[in-house]
Amino acid sequence: MKNIIMTHQQILDKLAAKHLVKSIDEDLARLTFTAMCYEKDVEKQLSYLLPKLMNRWNCVLLGTGDIPNSYKQITIVALSVLLHKYGFQVDAINKTAINAIDLLNKGVVLSDDFFRKSEEIKQLILSQPTPLKRKPAVPDIITFYRKGDVISIQLENHYYVAYIHEISGANESPILEFYDGKFNKLPTVSEIESLPAKGQMYNDGKEHISHFSVDGIKNQPDLAEQFQLISTNIALKPSNKHLQKSIGLYEETDLFEIQDTIKNLFK
Repeated sequence: MKNIIMTHQQILDKLAAKHLVKSIDEDLARLTFTAMCYEKDVEKQLSYLLPKLMNRWNCVLLGTGDIPNSYKQITIVALSVLLHKYGFQVDAINKTAINAIDLLNKGVVLSDDFFRKSEEIKQLILSQPTPLKRKPAVPDIITFYRKGDVISIQLENHYYVAYIHEISGANESPILEFYDGKFNKLPTVSEIESLPAKGQMYNDGKEHISHFSVDGIKNQPDLAEQFQLISTNIALKPSNKHLQKSIGLYEETDLFEIQDTIKNLFK
């Protein structure tokens, strides 16, 4: 194998998808930081972060409808290169990325320079990555969602809906409450407007009003297609009169830990 002279950033720049790359990079920084706090072994770090990462980005990769194939192909290449940058190697992702490079070239989607450097890009993807020696910097917390927004969160094959009550800090994190509904497709306003709030079960055996401050729900529209805006600034606040009083103002979490919360709420 020839010496690899391209850097991760040089390859990512050739994808001509700055905001997509930044979104994946921030996700991996957040996940890798958390993984490195608890695990020193790279494989254990990967086993923690990969399912959460792919639950999010599979919304693009396995998505149907209006998502262009070229966007899926660029996404998988970016995932492969960024995982390598953070010291991880996932054979299945790398294999798909190699195929995506060929498809991008066949469709003349990217530049001539991307075509000319394709073999070097493949070499880097297939090379042994260097594990990080220190935790990456966690991205700044900011959101472009607003109070009164109703959003859908896709997790695996289902959609869950939440009402944003407030935005914490200076446009930092949405504070949301879930509707008591689980959908097989993106729901409409009419499907959720009569739904009550979903409470969280506590040790007293009762469901309590539960709000969540979720770091990392940032872009609108979401480049991973996981979070989708259903409606804005209308009186769709879910009724929680049937629930016990809340325990504390809200639970602090992030866009990856909320995956576990959703599974526990709706199991």
